[in-house]
Amino acid sequence: MRQLIVNADDFGWSERVNSAVLRAHREGILTTASLMVAETAWEQAVEIACATPSLGVGLHVATTFDRPLLPAAQIPSLIGANGKFEANPLRAGLNYAFSKRAREQLRCEMEAQFERFSETGLAWDHVDGHQHFHMHPTVFSHLLVLCDHYGVNRLRVPRESLFAHVRSGAGLSPVAIGAVLLQLLCRRNMNHLRRKGTLGGKPIFVCDQVYGDFQTGNMHTAYTLGLLDRLSGKICEIYYHPGSDYARRLPPAEQTEAVRDVELAALLDARVKAKVEKLGLRLVTYAQAESARS
Repeated sequence: MRQLIVNADDFGWSERVNSAVLRAHREGILTTASLMVAETAWEQAVEIACATPSLGVGLHVATTFDRPLLPAAQIPSLIGANGKFEANPLRAGLNYAFSKRAREQLRCEMEAQFERFSETGLAWDHVDGHQHFHMHPTVFSHLLVLCDHYGVNRLRVPRESLFAHVRSGAGLSPVAIGAVLLQLLCRRNMNHLRRKGTLGGKPIFVCDQVYGDFQTGNMHTAYTLGLLDRLSGKICEIYYHPGSDYARRLPPAEQTEAVRDVELAALLDARVKAKVEKLGLRLVTYAQAESARS
C-alpha cells in the first residue's frame, strides 16, 4: 500500500493557523504539522499537540522571513530593524554562505529552536524548514549536526517534478520558476545524506517525493485532486498552509467563519477524502511511514 503524509507547515504561527491545523486533522486528511517554536501561538500549538497524540509534530526550523527565538542582541547579523530574519532569500543565502559571524549566530539560533522543541516533550516526528531554507548548504550542515545530537532521523527533502507540475495544467508561476534552484540544492543534499547514511544512530528517512512547492499558498481542491492521481513513489508528502496568510482566500460566497482559505478547504473536502480512499493511499505520519518501510 502506498503511504501519504499530509503536513501543515507553520503550526504555532497564529491561533487561526492552530485552529485550522486541528480541524484539518480531526475532520480532514491532515496527518502531521511542523511547529514554529518562536511564533506567537507556539505554546497553544504545543497544548493542541499534547492533547492530540494522533497528530505527528515536527520542528519547522525558521531561518528566514519570520521571528527568531534568540534576542536581537545575540544574533544581530541575522535580523533587521523589524526584529525578524531577512525576508529576501537571496540576501539571506549570501549572508549565511559568506559571513562567518552570521554562520555562528545561525548555529546558536538553530540550537535554541531544537532545544525548545525538545523541552516540549513532544515526540520528534520529523524536521523541515520554513520556506525550505533548511536546504541551504550552511543551514543544512548545522541541521545535520543538531539532528544527530537530538536523535532525529526523519527529514523533509522537497523533491518534486517541475515537468509533471506543468503537464498537470497548472502552468509556470514565479514560485515554480524559483523552485528550480531548490531542486538543485535538494539533489546535492540527497547525495550528502546517502553518503552519511545515519542520523542519531538511525538510518536516515526521507520521502520518495514531496509535493507543494510549485503551488505554495494555492493548493486548492481541484489541484489536490489532480495531484493525488499523479503521485510518484511509495511514500509521499504533500504539505499545505491551512489558516495561514500564505494561503489564498476562498471566494466570499464560499467562506465561512471556520474556513477562509483554499488550502483548508481542500484538506476538508469530501472529494479529496474519497480520492485518497479510491487510490488506496494510507494516511500516515513520518514515524508511521518509517516504521512501515522497515
